[in-house]
Formats: sequence, structure tokens, C-alpha cells
Amino acid sequence: MEQTFFTNRFANKVMIITGAAAGIGAATAKRAALEGAQVVLVDILPNEGATVLAEIHANGGEGIYLNTDLSLEENCAQVIETTIATYGKLDIAINNAGVMGNPQPLHKLAKADMDFTMANNFYSVYYCCKYELDQFIAQGTGGVIVNNASIAGLTGLPGNPAYVASKHAVNGLTKNLALDYAQYGIRINSVNPAGTDTPMVEKAFALVKARQAEALAAGVDLSKVQSMAGQKTQTMQKRNATAEEQAASILFLASDDATHMTGATVQTDGGWTSF
Repeated sequence: MEQTFFTNRFANKVMIITGAAAGIGAATAKRAALEGAQVVLVDILPNEGATVLAEIHANGGEGIYLNTDLSLEENCAQVIETTIATYGKLDIAINNAGVMGNPQPLHKLAKADMDFTMANNFYSVYYCCKYELDQFIAQGTGGVIVNNASIAGLTGLPGNPAYVASKHAVNGLTKNLALDYAQYGIRINSVNPAGTDTPMVEKAFALVKARQAEALAAGVDLSKVQSMAGQKTQTMQKRNATAEEQAASILFLASDDATHMTGATVQTDGGWTSF
């Protein structure tokens, strides 16, 4: 579908986007750059990240790409240092990076799998927020953070307690930080997507289908097999979101049109959590 762009909406704004090499992060970075932002793309995928940056430059945008692992605190600190060294300030941070992890019921979930999911979905957001907030306070001019959580941060998903726990933690952190840092003119919200056409979701669906096939072959009841994909397999709109639609919601929250919004966990889920 055709997307609307707002020329110069983010003119003179410096914006960090994590997980920017693909999916929602890439769509957000591309649109933000078209709308005037100086973008700092952060991801662990070097080739994909370079490709996104090249497209931004080809379309006249300004940005840099940092190839780094955000599950390590020192790397998150370095992202801020490099951003300031390059552009002199930070205005907006989109903490989008995350993983699906290894979906397993809790009695089969190895601690290493829980640690991996929490490190990449929660601790990466915690570390990024920590250094973003420190920079905003030092600047004294406010700031905006948008965290990408999930419907799994608002409800349960069968067979995936690690992912659900990590995304609930992101939403809890978002709400508490919004309370703590409003006094500095800093707004902090989250988006909570359901199924979105991205490489990560495609990989997750493929894994679920494979496990469904295994369960059917083992004689598991069809209704139980279907529940492995979640209680609801479609939204009210009968389709997945596009990455561009998620980017539109994220950038609205990041913009001056949302100046009275903070502490919100916005359901960008096509109606998933409403029924």
C-alpha cells in the first residue's frame, strides 16, 4: 500500500534506530531519513545494515551504520559516544532490536535459552535506555524513546514463556521510566506489534509449522496442535501488518504530534489484543 511521508518532520533531529538492518527497524530508518532525520543505524548484521544505509544515502538521506551487539552494556554506551562524536547530540531513540529466541514450554526451557532471550530483548533495551537517558539529561533539552515490545508484552503466547517474559519486562520498564523521567521533558512509550511481515516473524512461523507437523505425526489432537500458534491466528484485519505500517506508528510516537503521550503501551496489533 502507498505510504505517506511528512517532509522535514524530523529535520535537524538525530535518531538512533536499533535492529535497523531488517524488518521494522529498516522500515523505520528509511522513513525517518526521508523525513529529515540524521539516522544512526545499529544492528548485528553487517551486510544487511550496510545495504539499508546505502539505500538511505541513495535517497538523499544522512546516516551512519554501527555493527554491534547490544546485549553487551559497553556496546550500548559506545553507540551513544559515537552518535555524539558524529552529530553532537541525540534527540530520539527507537529501541527496536530483539529476537524470537527458542520457543519452549518452561519445563523444557534451558537457562541458556532464557538468558539469551532476556539479554537480547530486555537487557539490550535496559542498557540502551540507560545511556540514552543519561545523554538526554546532560543535554537538558528533553528527548524521546520508543521501545518495541510485542503483543507478548501484553498477553501470553502458548509455548514461549521466555519471549513473553522479556517483552512484559520491556513494557514494565517503559512505564516506570516514563514516570521517572517526565520531569526532564523526556517521553517514553512502547509499540506492541502482532504478526508483521518481517524476516524474524517468517522464521518464527516456519518453526511453529514444523513443530505442528511433528505433533500431528505423533498423534497429538488437532485442536492442541493449532493452539501452538497462539490463541488467535489472525487479527480483525485478517492479515499481518507491514513493516512500514509499524514504522508509521513508531514515528508518530517519536514526533511532535505525540507530545502529550508518555508511558503508553500502544497496541499496533490489528486488533489482536481486543478480542
